[in-house]
Amino acid sequence: MTIKLALLGTWHVHAIHHLQDSRANPQAEIVVIWDSNAKRGRAFAAEHGLPFEPDLARVLTRIDISAVVVDTATVEHPTVIGAALDSGKHVFTEKVLALETADAERLVEKARSKGLVLRVSLQRLREAPIQTIKALLDAGAIGRVTSSRIRYAHHGAVGTPWIPAHFFNAEEAGGGAVIDLGAHGFYLGMYFHGEHPLSIQTLLAEVAGVGVEDNTVSVLAYPAGVIAVAETSFVSGFFGYAIEIIGTGGSIAVGPIDQRVMLKSAGSDVWQEQPQLAPLLATLDQFVDILLGAFEDPTHLETAVWLTRIAEAAYRSARTGERVAF
Repeated sequence: MTIKLALLGTWHVHAIHHLQDSRANPQAEIVVIWDSNAKRGRAFAAEHGLPFEPDLARVLTRIDISAVVVDTATVEHPTVIGAALDSGKHVFTEKVLALETADAERLVEKARSKGLVLRVSLQRLREAPIQTIKALLDAGAIGRVTSSRIRYAHHGAVGTPWIPAHFFNAEEAGGGAVIDLGAHGFYLGMYFHGEHPLSIQTLLAEVAGVGVEDNTVSVLAYPAGVIAVAETSFVSGFFGYAIEIIGTGGSIAVGPIDQRVMLKSAGSDVWQEQPQLAPLLATLDQFVDILLGAFEDPTHLETAVWLTRIAEAAYRSARTGERVAF
């Protein structure tokens, strides 16, 4: 069975990756493109040999289309995802689900009430180092976790920016580095620590003059006593990826030079490289498998809502200069 999909929006940089993933999956096929910016959508569709439909309602009433992939501007998510759910379509969307927690909660409730699958692409969860770190933590390899640092950054705003200009449009994106790369540190923190944070305090800076924050750090407190640092930046000179998790009985480190998972345990004088677990399927492939009957993680949508809640609180903290409690 082949799941026919519509790609709604080509605004996001991962739209091309979702198209590529669908074409690599024999059980999925993107059959039409829609975009609120017709010029952008037509160009993307023409480049990839697909039809463009300017009328969203016509796309959503097609009976051959079972599900949609949403890569619109983040600010459009509540409207576009809501319309898709109202039309009985399953939804796979780029992060974040919505810019405001109330909107995210409404979308989740709508999907549940209609019995539809709603998935947010939390793509770092699938990676081999992430799965390996989680397995080590679950096995108690470093004892009780006390702190963590997760850094996701790149130099996309340095010199001639390679990030599309609309990613620096706060009205469309909902912000800058926090709402984009910052999302990874937030949901990975919840994944590693196994709970939701109690509070967040965030500092924002604008270095490159692109109109949005491009250099940020957040400190989150967790119920078990963990203090977690989440860093993200668009102006990072090739120090883009690092994860450090410290416990009472050892530490785990990944990056920045490579993605080896290194462990140093109590009683050991050296860091030891750990064999890595296999990566999970690409997030779009996971979505297709769920539509075909695979098990769906019951905590996924709760995590998606919490991701919006954390990002929203991060911006509130930066505006007020205060720690925000959940």
